[in-house]
Amino acid sequence: MARYKIIILATCLIPLVFAELQVIDGKIKITTGTGSFCPHTVDFVSQQLAPTYEKYGQFLDIEFIAWGRETLNEDGSVTCNRGTNDCWANRLHRCVLDLLKDDQAAQMKYMNCEFSDRAAFLLGSYACVQEVGLNLVIVDYCLSNPRRDTLDAVAAAAIAPTLEVLNAVPSVVFNDRIDEAPGLYNDARNRLRSMVCFALADVPETGVSGCSLA
Repeated sequence: MARYKIIILATCLIPLVFAELQVIDGKIKITTGTGSFCPHTVDFVSQQLAPTYEKYGQFLDIEFIAWGRETLNEDGSVTCNRGTNDCWANRLHRCVLDLLKDDQAAQMKYMNCEFSDRAAFLLGSYACVQEVGLNLVIVDYCLSNPRRDTLDAVAAAAIAPTLEVLNAVPSVVFNDRIDEAPGLYNDARNRLRSMVCFALADVPETGVSGCSLA
C-alpha cells in the first residue's frame, strides 16, 4: 500500500516540474507576442509577466512583439481583424517599445500600464505614454507615419514563426526556442513566476530559493 501511494504522488508531481526552463548566461529570455484587444494578453501581462518581472527582473530579458493577429499586406499597409482600435493601439505599442528599446524596465512599465488600464485600446489615449515620460509629439509622429519606418514589417516577421507553432495570442517563447514553446506555454500562462523561480533556483549563483507553486 505504501508503495502504491508513493507512485501516485510521484505521478501527480510530474506536471509541476519546470526543468525544461533553463537559465542561459544568467538570464531567462521571455518573448511575448501581444495583442491590444486580446483579454488573454491582458491577463498574462498584468497577472503573470509584470509580477514575475517585479520579483526577478534582474534575471530576465523581456521582448515584446506587439502585433496580435494583424496582416501585413504587400503594399506595406496593415489589416486588423479586431477593428481600428486594435490596429491603432498595436501600432502605438510598437512605436513606444521602439522608443524605449534601451530601457527594459520602462518597456515593462509601459506594457503593464496598457494591459492594466487599456488606455490605448479602449480610449485611444496616450495616458500610458505619459506614464513613462515620452515626448508625445515624437510618439504621435511615429504612430501617424508607418511608412517611414520598418516597425510593422519587423514585428510581422518576428511573430510569424511563433504564430505558426503556437497559433495563440499572447504567445510566450523562452530563450528563443520556439520548438520548446508548446510544452511550456500552458504553464507560462498560469504560473510564470513559479517557473522562473524554480529555473533560477537551479543556478546557485542567482541566490534564488524558497520557490513555491503559485
